Amino acid sequence: MLQIDATFLVIFAIIWILLFVLTRVFWNPMTRLVKDREAQVQGDTDAARKGLDDYEQSLQEIERTMKKARLAAEKAREALEAEALKEKSRILAEAGAASKAEIEKARAALEDEIARLKRELGSEAVRLAGEIEKRLLN
Repeated sequence: MLQIDATFLVIFAIIWILLFVLTRVFWNPMTRLVKDREAQVQGDTDAARKGLDDYEQSLQEIERTMKKARLAAEKAREALEAEALKEKSRILAEAGAASKAEIEKARAALEDEIARLKRELGSEAVRLAGEIEKRLLN
């Protein structure tokens, strides 16, 4: 059977003293260090998540701004195209009117020239007829 003597009590006391000392000297500081590191890692993780959320919000805001800018640019381009088409129509109308005026001037000048040439040919025909008549009668 088991006998309890003084060595058992001494060993029992030494174990409790070692447990108490090691807990205060080693285990408590180690536990505190692990908790501090876990808290620091958790803080860093939270900061990283917050940074990622901020980044995503900024990216979405940039995308919204770019979409608005694209729409504004498209509207401006369409307005400029419409204005350019109006200007083109106006210029073509002016050019058409100017060309019609030039054609009418050229037509009037041609008709005047034709009338002058007819008068010249008429007088020339009378002169040639007189000359032919003189030659034939001579």
